[in-house]
Amino acid sequence: MNGRRWVCLAAILAGVIGVAQPPPDALVVRIGYVVDGDTAVVSKSGVYLRYLGINAPEEGEPFYYAAKAANRDLVWRRDVYLEFGPERYDAYGRLLAYLWVEKDGQWVLVNEELLRRGLARLLVLWPKEDRHYERLRRAQTLAQVEKLGLWSAFPDPMDLSEVEGRIVECILQAVTVGFTVGRVEESEDGWTVWAADSRYGFHAVVAQEASLSIPSPPKLIGHRIAVTGQLEWPDFQAGPRIWVGYPEQLQLLGAG
Repeated sequence: MNGRRWVCLAAILAGVIGVAQPPPDALVVRIGYVVDGDTAVVSKSGVYLRYLGINAPEEGEPFYYAAKAANRDLVWRRDVYLEFGPERYDAYGRLLAYLWVEKDGQWVLVNEELLRRGLARLLVLWPKEDRHYERLRRAQTLAQVEKLGLWSAFPDPMDLSEVEGRIVECILQAVTVGFTVGRVEESEDGWTVWAADSRYGFHAVVAQEASLSIPSPPKLIGHRIAVTGQLEWPDFQAGPRIWVGYPEQLQLLGAG
């Protein structure tokens, strides 16, 4: 990557990551009890806190105990700083918040940290209105790239033919797919990279930020690449896809 691309990429990622500290008006409380991976109880008042932006496993689901243990390690008997969104309470009367905690001299956004460990899934209903959406999305994506926790079902890279042969198993899972690029189409937000010889029309939607880490996408035609992320199929006619928003999700493998 040339110098200009590195500068652009660094600037973009700095904007995504943002400043890691609670706002000045954050409410300080102490956590007296941890319910599960995304819920805790405030000491003395007994108010329930539901963490914004994430959804951790429920009891009986895989990684429930790991998520609860991680949450407990981060917040139990600690002072946490609450950052609120547009709505203070949910339908169950729980206080909705982002939780910040100081650990080893650094501020940790607990909601983000649970995503980064692969112990929760992103749950943001209105991304444009959520100030931490990009931070949370990146945390989840990096957990998918590293196949952590909830994203560990398919740890090894697979050829597209294998993925399409197990398509039902792979949908909504984090997978690393190797394929030969058949065609590339430019869009307002980046590129759509279509696989050659795909049974179902598999493609990767590559955001502009991620494309800065590779040569001009049209030059990829005929080359093999690997993309990592959550396999989705929201439009049956369009075919399955993986959204590629960060450089860590894309790897050049060579000529087809």
